[in-house]
Amino acid sequence: GLSDDEWETFSRGADRIAQAVYAETGLRTVFHHHCAGFVETHAEIERLLALTDPAYLGLVFDTGHYAYGNGGCAGIAAALDAFADRIWYVHFKDCSETVRTQACAEGWDYFTAIRHGIFCELGQGCVDFAAVLGWLKAHNYQGYITVEQDVLPGMGSPKASAARNRAFLRTIGL
Repeated sequence: GLSDDEWETFSRGADRIAQAVYAETGLRTVFHHHCAGFVETHAEIERLLALTDPAYLGLVFDTGHYAYGNGGCAGIAAALDAFADRIWYVHFKDCSETVRTQACAEGWDYFTAIRHGIFCELGQGCVDFAAVLGWLKAHNYQGYITVEQDVLPGMGSPKASAARNRAFLRTIGL
């Protein structure tokens, strides 16, 4: 993790960028928490948000990265509640609990987990997308949702994967 000084430098830089973007364009900036990055765990997301200005910097809440970086899907609902005011953008990404468990047990790095399909097609992993969508609707979320799917060479066709993801979204009312 980052030292206190590194957190201070990192958060000040994020704030400066977000404020500059807003001053020039009127657009707010969102930060994407990401496995194998500086901001991965719930505590790291919480710290970043506490150290940055909520008027300019929000969060891309990524369901798959949250599940992988925080011990599985069980905590997603609580995380949505914890970060509700700062969630300005959402990534629908699924996480294979089987691959996550194996990655943890065998000490895989992020890229090894990716090659083993940690981020599977929607509906094939542990994320309860119907519940996430229900939360978004209950909180009057008006932003975008991006389906993020990792399909590496040898993992199949990105187009076919996108079609299956789209079909899955229809089953939950999107």
